Amino acid sequence: MIGTELKHSGFVSIIGAPNAGKSTFMNKLLNTKISIVTEKAQTTRNKINGIYNDADSQIIFVDTPGITPTDFGKLLNNWMNRYSYSAAKESDLIMFFTDASIQHPEKGPLEDDIAILKNLKTHASVILVVNKKDLAKDMRVADTINVYSKIYDFKESVSISAETGDGINELLNVIKNNIPSGPMLFPEGMISDQPEEFMVSEIVREKIFLEFRQEIPYSTAVTVERFENNRQKKIVYINCVIHVSRDSQKGMLIGKGGKMLEKIGKYARLDFEKLFERKVLLKLFVRVEKNWFEKEKLLLKVGFEKDFDYKEN
Repeated sequence: MIGTELKHSGFVSIIGAPNAGKSTFMNKLLNTKISIVTEKAQTTRNKINGIYNDADSQIIFVDTPGITPTDFGKLLNNWMNRYSYSAAKESDLIMFFTDASIQHPEKGPLEDDIAILKNLKTHASVILVVNKKDLAKDMRVADTINVYSKIYDFKESVSISAETGDGINELLNVIKNNIPSGPMLFPEGMISDQPEEFMVSEIVREKIFLEFRQEIPYSTAVTVERFENNRQKKIVYINCVIHVSRDSQKGMLIGKGGKMLEKIGKYARLDFEKLFERKVLLKLFVRVEKNWFEKEKLLLKVGFEKDFDYKEN
């Protein structure tokens, strides 16, 4: 019941460079797809809350976009970085994720990781999470923890495999030991505070990431123009618009004879029917919005917030 006092209650942000396994971890912990996951960097664009509940705890995990250098001059990239840092600033605890499988401890921490940790210096409660231990030797994992601990005063360090689940229970215990008691903030059993429309747009975007390489996935955004869950007929009506930045991208997304758009729709619909447990009638449209990722008005239109205030150090 909301307001019930719990032994552990708070917000935990998940911070790190792209492809460190942040979204995979949250999905594994909650045993459901809250954040979309692909092998491509910066699949996650928004802060996404996943809610973990057990007998004495409610922990709100905030999955964030992978942080990258901002010298590309792109408004979208800058906003995603600011999203991530603002989540850290507002949290009771930060989990800093790094990828053990690409580490070379003898060369020191990864350059992007150093830049991120520099911007976390003002936050006292940071846990180091060395992920993908299943892809690295034990010595490499231990060396990574040792090297990173020399450049940042972490509260604790844990190695895990978000893919297999190894080490996640240990990490959960560490988290509980580092967040305070407090009231239940969301109804018991609720696993995310994201609206259904947001989940729909993310799933469509995931299918685009899985079907295309390089430019196309990063040049698209998805908005939901119709979402009608007709409980009487047991059918969900969904209309989505895929925004692209150039005419040539529209042609590629639609494909010859509409085959590519049909394929994206097919796989998205399968996920929707699992999510809503009923038949889904999905319609996809492609619309050209010239350089949408450089225009604040369009970023707001495709779901980015502007209610944060954070500047990097």
